[in-house]
Amino acid sequence: MRISVSVRNLLVATCLAFSPLATTAQRLSDPEITDPVLFDANRPLSNELHTSVLDGFTLAAVGDCIISRPLSHYAAREPKFAESLNILKSADATYGNLETSLIDIRTFKGFPYTGVDDVPLLSEPGVAADLVTMGFKLMSRANNHSLDWGLEGMRETTYWTSKAGLVTAGVGETQGLARAAQYFESSKGRIGIVSIASTYRATSDALPERGAAPGRPGLNALSLKKTVVVPANVMQELQKLAKDMYGPSSGPGKNTDQQGKLTLFDTKFESGPIRKIKYEINDNEQSGILKAVRQGKQHSDFLLVTLHSHEPADRTRSDPKTDFDDTPADFVHELAKAAIDSGADAFLTTGIHHLGPIEIYKGRPIFYGLGDFFWSDIQEPMPADFYAQYRESIQAAFKKPERATDADIAGALNSQYFAGDLPFESVITQSRFEHGRLTMIRLYAVDLGYGMKLTESGIPRAASAEKAQTILNRMQRLSEPYGTRIDIEPEKDWHYVGVIRVNENL
Repeated sequence: MRISVSVRNLLVATCLAFSPLATTAQRLSDPEITDPVLFDANRPLSNELHTSVLDGFTLAAVGDCIISRPLSHYAAREPKFAESLNILKSADATYGNLETSLIDIRTFKGFPYTGVDDVPLLSEPGVAADLVTMGFKLMSRANNHSLDWGLEGMRETTYWTSKAGLVTAGVGETQGLARAAQYFESSKGRIGIVSIASTYRATSDALPERGAAPGRPGLNALSLKKTVVVPANVMQELQKLAKDMYGPSSGPGKNTDQQGKLTLFDTKFESGPIRKIKYEINDNEQSGILKAVRQGKQHSDFLLVTLHSHEPADRTRSDPKTDFDDTPADFVHELAKAAIDSGADAFLTTGIHHLGPIEIYKGRPIFYGLGDFFWSDIQEPMPADFYAQYRESIQAAFKKPERATDADIAGALNSQYFAGDLPFESVITQSRFEHGRLTMIRLYAVDLGYGMKLTESGIPRAASAEKAQTILNRMQRLSEPYGTRIDIEPEKDWHYVGVIRVNENL
């Protein structure tokens, strides 16, 4: 007699349920499992989601690393920079966001792909080994600069980082590889990293195969649907403008409906009580990303999930220079907590180019903005389309535009978008874990040298007492709405450090 597969599975499950192997441990909670008795009682899948690094594990995490040349040698003459590197080197794992391409321009076979209103970033190949020398172990690469120099640049960056022994995640030849966790083998456990970008250049996202259409190499993308919510009186003005420009039944204004929605200038608007920007996550992409998070945790002792995002919650409260808001968009909150629920031990956000708040969720840290760590304004060569894109600005800024150098152009543009202290004020975060749980976060304030000569600025030095107070006071103010208490305490060599004692934040 033949027994169907479903009946056979039912018999196996029944036998397991009444066997000595069906222990309490087997029934440990795992939201993805419908029937724990179908699994080996001595190897329940829920165990694979436990944080299992050795006690005293420390994670040092910093933000955007826009670094164009090796810099570790500066530590010999810059004691404050050496102090920053000592924190990185002392950690069991050190993370940063690699926001550049590492290519040898003399032999490079690819081409530049300048983004709209963006700068194509370029670094010497030796930067990879130099980052390892400075203490970095894991870096994210899913960001809006991942493909500044095309697929060839992406691949050459992978070559140099791999050769240096630097673990990177977030890009790949397939969507699956771009999403997949990569791993660093530390002395206290296997550390995984999943890297995601919600801000990225069109067509730089990796695609899966679809029917006869091949997939596409690129970055691990989370696409968003953006809607600007405006008060009713503003919507009325927009509707009137649409009708005046395009007529009542044609053009971009025709999408007006009775629900108070309108598409105008390629932007979706809808009525609401307060002005804000709303982002909707692509559910299929989020599901695939969270699957990669779950698997990354199952195959590691500790998992980092990183997001590169420029999307603000409300541009009416954005800084006028950086155009970035201090408040993370709602989808960032949602994604961070979903990632932790799926197994992440820390969620790290980069991209806003200044510091953001810190939240503790289920005993796990969420960093909503790690700021900048390296900010290299030395960028050369710049491609022709970059000059063409900013031709009007160049003509307005220089008497003889044809003689403007790459450094001249970068200086003119940075004065528009990145002037002021905020992009040059940051922290090194050091998170400590005991018994698989976060116990403390220390915040070391660093100063990147705003206003110094280009060869000297953009290097993270231990901040002065006054600057440290400014940076840490701001972190206190940003994090307080999240229930996170940051104590500012004196410490040798660092003047002051911020301290988060996690038991006080649960």
